[in-house]
Amino acid sequence: MSPDQEFKMAQLEIFLFGMPKIRVDGTAFTKLASRKARALLFYLALTEQQHARQTLAGLFWGEMSEANARRNLRVTLTKLKAELGEFLLVRRRTLAINPEAAIWLDVAEFENCIAATEPTLEQLQCAAALYGGHFLDGFYLRDAPMFEDWIRPLQERYRQMAMETLYRLAVYHTQQKQYGTGIDYAGRLLTLEPWMEEAHRQMMLLQALSGQRSAALAQFDTCRAMLSDELGVDPTEATTSLYKQILNEDIGEDLTDTAVSFPTPTLETPFQSPPQSPHFVGRLMLIGELSAVLKSAKSQQIHALVGMGGIGKSTVAVQLTHLLRSSFADGVLWAQAATAEPMAILESWAQAYGYDFTRIGDVESMAAAFRSTLTDKSVLIVLDDVRSMARIRPLLPNGNQNQVLITTRNQDLARSLNAQVWPLQELLPENGRLLLTSILGETRTGDEPEAATEICELLDNHPLAVEITAQRLKSRPRRRLTDMANRLRDEKQRLTLLAISDREVRASFAVSWQALDTSHRRVFALLGLFNGRSFTAEAIAHIAELDQYTIEDRLFALTALSLIREEGKTRYRQHPLLADFAREQLEEDTGEGKRFATYYLNFAQQHQHNYDALRPEWANMTIAMEIAYTQKLSQNVIDFAYALQDAWSARGRFIQARQGYNLASKSAQKIQDNAALANISLLWGKACVEQNDYEEATKLLQNSLSIYEHLQEKSSIANVLYQFARIALDQNQYEEAKEILQRCQNYYEEVSDQSGVAASKYQQARIFYSYGPNYRKSEKLAKEALIIQETNGDKYQIIPTLRLLMLIARQKEEFDLALTYGIKAHNFSEEIEDQGEIATSLYYLTTIYRFKGEYSQALSLADNSLALLKNIGNRRIEAMVKHQKGLIFSSLNEHSQALTHIQESYSIYKYLNDVLGQTYALRDIGDLYLKGSQPDKAQSTWFTAEQIGRNIAHKKLYESVVERLKQVAKPG
Repeated sequence: MSPDQEFKMAQLEIFLFGMPKIRVDGTAFTKLASRKARALLFYLALTEQQHARQTLAGLFWGEMSEANARRNLRVTLTKLKAELGEFLLVRRRTLAINPEAAIWLDVAEFENCIAATEPTLEQLQCAAALYGGHFLDGFYLRDAPMFEDWIRPLQERYRQMAMETLYRLAVYHTQQKQYGTGIDYAGRLLTLEPWMEEAHRQMMLLQALSGQRSAALAQFDTCRAMLSDELGVDPTEATTSLYKQILNEDIGEDLTDTAVSFPTPTLETPFQSPPQSPHFVGRLMLIGELSAVLKSAKSQQIHALVGMGGIGKSTVAVQLTHLLRSSFADGVLWAQAATAEPMAILESWAQAYGYDFTRIGDVESMAAAFRSTLTDKSVLIVLDDVRSMARIRPLLPNGNQNQVLITTRNQDLARSLNAQVWPLQELLPENGRLLLTSILGETRTGDEPEAATEICELLDNHPLAVEITAQRLKSRPRRRLTDMANRLRDEKQRLTLLAISDREVRASFAVSWQALDTSHRRVFALLGLFNGRSFTAEAIAHIAELDQYTIEDRLFALTALSLIREEGKTRYRQHPLLADFAREQLEEDTGEGKRFATYYLNFAQQHQHNYDALRPEWANMTIAMEIAYTQKLSQNVIDFAYALQDAWSARGRFIQARQGYNLASKSAQKIQDNAALANISLLWGKACVEQNDYEEATKLLQNSLSIYEHLQEKSSIANVLYQFARIALDQNQYEEAKEILQRCQNYYEEVSDQSGVAASKYQQARIFYSYGPNYRKSEKLAKEALIIQETNGDKYQIIPTLRLLMLIARQKEEFDLALTYGIKAHNFSEEIEDQGEIATSLYYLTTIYRFKGEYSQALSLADNSLALLKNIGNRRIEAMVKHQKGLIFSSLNEHSQALTHIQESYSIYKYLNDVLGQTYALRDIGDLYLKGSQPDKAQSTWFTAEQIGRNIAHKKLYESVVERLKQVAKPG
């Protein structure tokens, strides 16, 4: 083409009635294979306005993330530009049809034809000819619900317009006595709407007037059947009257004006909510309260479901909409606020009520127009996943009958809208288990109940995480729940497991992460160090190296975004799965681990005897000690052990203590600090003694003693010997215990350690109480010890001495004195908040109340003691308490329970190799057999007791067994 030739642009023709077609210069255009590309072209051509790319991405890919939706739009636009670029106006942020291009659109031509109030015959005929089928008939996009929502009301609108056009043409040609043409138009109308009675009546009239009486009568039968089948009604009086006139051949020209009115189109009440979840569990109280508020509201109110990603906000909202559907007469509207553009949402909503807003060019005008349509309506509007106030303001309605429900992670955003906040947290444990079961079935979870419970606990009952895990297990029917639980324990891999199809917990969390600025991201990532444990602002301020005010500001913001939650008045907690995600965002350790360890070491040192302060920090201090060990901060590990030794003992945390002493021992060896190694071995050995692990205790104490002897630390040597004496006493090796205690006392006296002297006297008093026994000498030594202890004000030593004096008074049947000693020991135990001492004191009081015959009080004390011992691990005292409960039940003549408890105590004594305890238990079990008229079992049991107790030093006990054997051996 030469430069002087006139440029001629191609003509684009688009047909949207019926199955859509495209022609370029009169030739069918088939190069555009992508349905999304064609749909985009149709949308741009029909709306005739510029659209933001973000709006179009939401319209066609609203089910995807914003980034993926934009990417798909770019790919589709590339295809469209390659084939029809000259017809498009493509700018950086917007798309539109080129207004200067030669484009013909059948829908636009159709609307132009009937735009006038009274269109001409030619215009009506043109419109009828253009309507080749329903708007975009047979054209579907499966994964673009917003586009489908745009299509449906337009289909209805154009169908109604076509019906009116055809009806008017049929009536016109009837009036003009052009019956054949009128029949053609009436026939087309019935093809579109077979249930339209007015069209049937017009067809009957045309057929009768054209001499087709039989056809007219048959048309009535067709009309009656159609109305009955489709609508369940009979023909109206007007149709029946016309039928009778035709039947009686009483039809005339004066009937040509019959039925010229056109029915008002009716629209189905919109209900745009997604379908309900088939596995919805829990939240009943929340749904009940919120539904009651929404139904009874006298004025418009915004309600906000607020919670972390995947917590179930949208699921609850869906449940509510289905529950409240009948309460809102004009429907339920739903929008994906995070991905869909406000204008696209408003267009969709308007079309649901039969309005076309596509010609309105700005969002504010469109919002105003939509608000006016809702003035007299009762509608529930749901805005799902709200992240920006600006995006939803145009969507908020007016009117007292309309209610708004939003879901968001941002509490501040909800409050800025003056919304009533309804917080969502994890499912209750029973509902987490129910969700797992509802997907997997009762048989599968019932076969592995412990694993099912553990899975829910590891996921902290996070709904999305539990559902994904259950679906993964469902798709793998051979996989055991136990194996899944084992894999979920791996915190580094846990989030990777929580993904199936297009649903992923990590992706849900990433949405919140991407919304944070750099400063908040850093704090959020550091919170991963707590791994879901609670923490204070002071702790994270030290770790993050920020001042208190700044860190509190960061924490308030993260709380508002549902990334952490407040706990109590001063603490915060992050969901364990969010903590997994947070740790993934941590870069290489830049000192935060060391700061974590040093903060909690300082805390432990400052509060080592303030057990209330330590209580919420136990887990954090344990992890801090492990971090210090991992980072080779050996002295810190040792200092942790020293700082926590009294608290571990007082709170009965001996398992934790032994783990801590193990790390401290290794650390002392690494830095070759023999004195520290000896001290730690002694403390570790004492913890083993408390748990009756004498074999391990002996090894540790021997190691400690060797070092102290080398260092010539006499006071420390005495402390080790004291523990050896305790072991000997617990194992009824009284002679050995006496010898060790004498050595102890010599060392203590040599270094003028009066506390040690008192402790030695107490242990010697124990020996005389059990060995012989010699209560007079035992009482004398115990009182000497008590005088020293009271002078020193050492409550830890006073308590066991008082208990020993209580036992002596009990043996002397001085029960009131015994009770005085016992109560005083118990009060001291509570003062020092030592759980082990409290449990032991409760045991001793149990024995006194049993001797006094106050069995109800005795049983209550015994149960309280066992509840404490469950967490401490002192099996010896546990056995003794169970033994006492058995004796109480025996006194109450409840022999079955008595036998059960004493047999349990015997099993523990045997495990501990406690010969004295075994002998006592077997003697009393034999007594129960004899009471139960089982003398043979009694004799066999006593015989075993005699064999075991033959070498014990407790003569009185042994003689009582022998006497029983003699009695049962007597004839008769």
